[in-house]
Amino acid sequence: MHRAFIFKPTSRQASIPITLLCALLWTIPSWAAAFASLEIDGGKSELQTNIRAHLDLSDILCDTTELRLRSRLRGSDDKISDAMRALGYYHGTWELRRERVTYKPTILKNNPLSSTVKKLSNKAQPNNTEAGECWLLKLNLTPGPQTLITKLDVNVVGAGANDPLFTQYLAKLPIAINDPIQHDLYESTKKSIHQRARNAGYIDGKFVEHRLEVDIDKHSAAVILVFDSGTPYTFGKINFGPSLLNTSLLERYVPFESGDAFESTKIVQLQNNLISSNYFSSVSIDQDNPGPETHTVGLSVTTAEKRKYETTAGIGASTDTGPRVSYGLRNRRVNADGDTYQIASQYSPVLSNLSFQYTLPGDKPLTDKLQWATGVERKKTDTSDSTSYRAEVALISLQNHNWIQTLSLKFLREDYDIADVSNTSTLLMPGIAWSRSEANDRRYPSRGWRINTAVRGALEGVASDLSLAQAELDTKWIFPLWGGRLISRGGLGITTLDDFSELPASLRFFAGGDNSVRGYGYETLGPEDATGEVVGGKHRLTGSVEYDYRVWGDFALAGFYDAGNAFDTSDFTFYESAGFGLRWLSPIGPVRVDFAFPLKDGGFHFHLSMGPDL
Repeated sequence: MHRAFIFKPTSRQASIPITLLCALLWTIPSWAAAFASLEIDGGKSELQTNIRAHLDLSDILCDTTELRLRSRLRGSDDKISDAMRALGYYHGTWELRRERVTYKPTILKNNPLSSTVKKLSNKAQPNNTEAGECWLLKLNLTPGPQTLITKLDVNVVGAGANDPLFTQYLAKLPIAINDPIQHDLYESTKKSIHQRARNAGYIDGKFVEHRLEVDIDKHSAAVILVFDSGTPYTFGKINFGPSLLNTSLLERYVPFESGDAFESTKIVQLQNNLISSNYFSSVSIDQDNPGPETHTVGLSVTTAEKRKYETTAGIGASTDTGPRVSYGLRNRRVNADGDTYQIASQYSPVLSNLSFQYTLPGDKPLTDKLQWATGVERKKTDTSDSTSYRAEVALISLQNHNWIQTLSLKFLREDYDIADVSNTSTLLMPGIAWSRSEANDRRYPSRGWRINTAVRGALEGVASDLSLAQAELDTKWIFPLWGGRLISRGGLGITTLDDFSELPASLRFFAGGDNSVRGYGYETLGPEDATGEVVGGKHRLTGSVEYDYRVWGDFALAGFYDAGNAFDTSDFTFYESAGFGLRWLSPIGPVRVDFAFPLKDGGFHFHLSMGPDL
């Protein structure tokens, strides 16, 4: 086997001028230090890349002296050999030469401290840009035959021999017969088996055989890995450190029980559950020393509580409600059982409210809760003026397939004025609602959906002035299309009752506004009385199709079409609008600016709104 390392003497040295002062002035271009380059002739790109990584010439400047270069390249043969052997080339030969070549500096406008070096021929330069010289290393490579895997014996023995955790992995190993031997894949296979075992509770697992046998003359390799899983461990006792909350509450956040098979991912899930509870600022979980006789692993949980009270304040605006201010107070730890309460308030020219909500955590406190709430709301639109008082109890729980179910009983008393007719209604309404949403990115989803549906009713004489039944369904879907997003939205509402005039304003259906038929004012569409005043309807049907495309950074342009209305009977008046808008993914959430043009009445409406897409 022949290896040669040859230097060609040169007559002069050159250096590249460096203007450090230009680093202070971004508008003035400058030259930055240039580095030696490497050319490799021969071998596959994978091998060339590995050789470059092993040699790493990024610190050899063009003005490096020949003596220093010789010193810097000492040991290059061993590095090249290691790079080749790692990919199964054991019979390679090579020559590494160096020479001085002419280069032309290139100005990089965006970074005055960077430059690129372009190798040119030794001919005169075609322009007046000052040229210099730099080191070029040439590697002439003959890799020879690549060693292939001719024997592969990877097995798991012991209690985990038939565990799908191992059998599924062994069925799809990253190495196979007749593959070129790669030392890093051999090592990563060992590491993966061992890591899987540790994560699944096979804490005593170890390799009883681990060999990589290479026959250089026959260009063949044998991989022998035999892993003894040992006996799997289970979760032992969980000890919670000092806390202001009862241990019985903390235990309801544990996603496993003592005696369950040990899995490290469940420890991470436990930590995430406790953090998501919003009681704690930090959570640390330590594993106790495994018990070799009992084959159990105990856990010690240490928590640090957040402050008891939290206040929020904000300002915002939309064309539906106008400018608004809000304030909230939350007590996240009323008692050791983890009860919380929240006071929320909002004021705007159209919608103002004040509410109090008390929450008790359920058996699965992250998803199940019992809420008691009361509040008052004042709403004044172009079509109605109402003040409502409510008291409500709701049981919220997570159902199959991630559907959130809400069972509620709501008492409502509402004073309202519609089309110069004033009335008061009292209702006791049981109800049930389901909701679910999925998104690949909550900030700017390119694919996702949301479904909200609810059914409520009241019975005259049971704390109610009238009997009614009402159902609502609202959906939204987002799909990727042509590099942008297609957003579709639909809504349906149905009401059955005897006397529509007794239905309070908050339960009547209207259309128009930021999230309805743009091109019309907020809740200005619906059935009208004899004088032309909008009084709302029993039913609602709306839909929308929108396309937006990001044009620069966090800004996107959108085009849309909306249609729908509120109605009482089959005599349905269809209102349509179309327009365009600008979207800004601001730090506080998406901001939407729309210009909508009614297709029936002419003119246009400006709309400003904020809030997540799903």
